[in-house]
Amino acid sequence: MNKGHFEDLSTRILYLNAYLTQIVLLNIAGALTWVFNIPVGQMIQLQADAMLSTIAIGMAVAMVILLCEWALTKMVSKEALDDGGMNKLIFGRMSVIHILFFCLLVSVVEELLFRAVIQTLIGIVGASLLFAIIHVRYVRKPVLFGVMVAVSFSLGLLFEWTNHLAAPITAHFIINVIAALFIRFPSRKSTRSEN
Repeated sequence: MNKGHFEDLSTRILYLNAYLTQIVLLNIAGALTWVFNIPVGQMIQLQADAMLSTIAIGMAVAMVILLCEWALTKMVSKEALDDGGMNKLIFGRMSVIHILFFCLLVSVVEELLFRAVIQTLIGIVGASLLFAIIHVRYVRKPVLFGVMVAVSFSLGLLFEWTNHLAAPITAHFIINVIAALFIRFPSRKSTRSEN
């Protein structure tokens, strides 16, 4: 098998694992919702005018988080923010449509599980820590782990403030899409510095 076929195969396996992970998390959310009788339906129902303002709030929070993350890249070493290349493997060859679809899926599934279910059951701190821990490649990277906890805590506060899943889903989606697009289409300056 030549290198190109191996890369295609490993990319397909990586994508399969990424999607299977989301299916597992969705099933966990469904099971916990059923067992603990969590009224998730109430967390997703809004009138059209309230939905637009809730989404706008989510967009604003996403922009603040992205600005904070950008500022962090200016203050810490590149190694402190290195996830071992996993995000580059996932997003480096995805089409823009695939990035949008995958990031939407991740945002909906993870916010449903961590905000609507886990945060409702054990609170914002526990949900934020669990959210960071499931991103296992960050656990041994203190800066990345701290960023994940802070982002999750921010999304949890957003959920509590709006009392609706649309806001944290929107913020999560925008954060992931922007990060994925920067990985997929690196600037010329960053690609020169990597060589």
